[in-house]
Amino acid sequence: MIAYKFLAAGGVGPFSRYPWPLPRPGAPGAWVAGAGGATVCHDAVHACRATDLPWWLQDELWEAELGGAVTPGRHKVMAPRARLLRRVDGWEAACAQRFADACAGRARDHAVTALDRAGASEPARALAACATPREIRAAVVAAYIAAHAAARVDGDGAMAAERAWQSDWLRTELRLDA
Repeated sequence: MIAYKFLAAGGVGPFSRYPWPLPRPGAPGAWVAGAGGATVCHDAVHACRATDLPWWLQDELWEAELGGAVTPGRHKVMAPRARLLRRVDGWEAACAQRFADACAGRARDHAVTALDRAGASEPARALAACATPREIRAAVVAAYIAAHAAARVDGDGAMAAERAWQSDWLRTELRLDA
């Protein structure tokens, strides 16, 4: 199965600090195997589907091949082994900033809705008039905030819808396959 892997700069696992074997020209990286055992979430190699991307943002995005039985999880997939195939060049600082800006605008819109529903129409109008991320950064700064703002306004289903929108934005911007 082809999936995606967000890593810190230099191909390093952001939580494990594991340095992944990077692909060389014309060849994928070496296989990385999980520890094995009975606890899939702790003993497997993790990656994500395109729909999971907003949950794992890091410095680098890689296309990865998963080997063995793939187990879906909440916001990730797990397999006994994986290897990196290629870096997704479209995910770089400018793209990350465009994504943050887009999420900031959506978080602003969720906040405007919440203010309107609370009867604070003047602050809602003032916030709605903010056009640039700089103008609205005090209220909205990242995808995380946008998703949680949506949930506060319309419940958990709205958070899922916001994360789905974020996934679609990333998939379109980075020209990724489903």
